[in-house]
Amino acid sequence: MLAAPGLVASGLARAQPSEAGFLPSPDLSISPEHPPRFIAGLRPWRRGTFRLEPGVSGDKLVVHNYGHGGAGITMSWGCAVEVRTYVAALLEAVKTRKVAVLGAGVMGLTAATLLRELDVPVTIYAEKFTPHTTSDVAGGQWAPSVVEHADEVRFRRILRNAWAMHQNLGAGFGVSARDNYTFRKANELRYAALSGAAEPQQLSRLPFANITHDGWRYPTLLVEPPILLKRLSENLQASGVEMKTMSFKGAASVQALEEPVLVNCLGLGSRKVWPDEALHGRKGQLALLKAQPHLKYLYSGIGYLFPRQDHLVVGGSVEYPSTINEDDTPDPVMGMQMIRIVKAVFDGALPLPPWLAGAGGGLDPDS
Repeated sequence: MLAAPGLVASGLARAQPSEAGFLPSPDLSISPEHPPRFIAGLRPWRRGTFRLEPGVSGDKLVVHNYGHGGAGITMSWGCAVEVRTYVAALLEAVKTRKVAVLGAGVMGLTAATLLRELDVPVTIYAEKFTPHTTSDVAGGQWAPSVVEHADEVRFRRILRNAWAMHQNLGAGFGVSARDNYTFRKANELRYAALSGAAEPQQLSRLPFANITHDGWRYPTLLVEPPILLKRLSENLQASGVEMKTMSFKGAASVQALEEPVLVNCLGLGSRKVWPDEALHGRKGQLALLKAQPHLKYLYSGIGYLFPRQDHLVVGGSVEYPSTINEDDTPDPVMGMQMIRIVKAVFDGALPLPPWLAGAGGGLDPDS
């Protein structure tokens, strides 16, 4: 008997199985009328741990907040809480109480939002703004993936704060409760339960018609970047936060700013100002298919699938940890392969379809 998805502690309803006992499967077919679109971005991954700490740069006081890999949206609000604490202390040491936030991705926008609570002028300087930031090229599942940390206690505190704030924002900011179904235990998804979600559940069979494999159900959140980033940007501008276009080419570019306190949320761009040999780009790619709003679950394990309001998002591109690939050009061949892999999963080709196990085959996902 299939285990039915439950409810989160807050009472938000989650997807329920159909009368036949199965959740609806995605439509992963490709047609000329609905061709896939492929996008790619570079996750700002930092070896050893992300950087979240105060420092001094010339005559500026700086709070560094970067290197979160694929966990930027997941950790954003939790990191913003830490940033606010650091900045509040630094402002006591300066005469001019003004703050500059460098970078307009999710880290910059959430930090600026909480800094407004300190009742000081905040200006955001960035080369790109939504919808053109790296954060806009994110799937949006709440799961701290592709990130390293050195302090487990601090990491969990950040995640607990991030979970609570994301959940409190709700649908108006693109946040919704979702169950992720996967074939294996997933450490990054386990952090959701440690941060406020319901406990994961082991299933004797995943609730899809063609999948007979066992697996796990992890309650988590879907955070949709197009909605979240747009709403944050609009709210900040409405509150008087200026957003100025600026390219950062070196230390001199930040020393010229009038604000004495800076919050560095530049991601990979930090290297142009503050060299950091531990910081690298980890390429990630997504295939965007036609939206299927009736799908109210997430899937991961062999490839992944995030049904959002704007698109059905398919991911799972292969970038080996030992390889540093900082070319953010989308690869349509890899994109079609991701679609084909996830389609094979929902068609029941497990544990591995022959073409994925190395027996050859084309990249047409309808084959």
